[in-house]
Amino acid sequence: MRSYLDGGLTVEVLGGDVAAGPFRAEDARGGVAWLARGEPFQYLHAISFSGPGVRRGFHSHPGHRERLYVFSGRLRLIAGLGGETVDVMLDAGTLATFAPGVAHGLIAESASFAVSFGNGTDPIADTVPEPGLGN
Repeated sequence: MRSYLDGGLTVEVLGGDVAAGPFRAEDARGGVAWLARGEPFQYLHAISFSGPGVRRGFHSHPGHRERLYVFSGRLRLIAGLGGETVDVMLDAGTLATFAPGVAHGLIAESASFAVSFGNGTDPIADTVPEPGLGN
């Protein structure tokens, strides 16, 4: 697991260790990813990116933590907190966790599919646009 922005952003490539918490496994039938265990979440969004250059997000959620899991493709994540910005590549099988207030936006490197989920306040009401992030 990698940590950025004083722990406000963590990024981990999920492996097959069931005992470790979130995990993913693949075989000839395809793959499975177990993303949340023992913790409630209030929303789950499916997010598709049609091809390279597609941008989504560029906002923050002051009142809740959010997670993003990349099922397929490759996404460039730009995240910021307190004037510091990081740029991280997220490949299929990667889980990113954003603490409350961490600004985040995604730019597709290829056609991609991801899900985001979180708990806390309503994600629609608790969204602050971050138009300067990634410009």
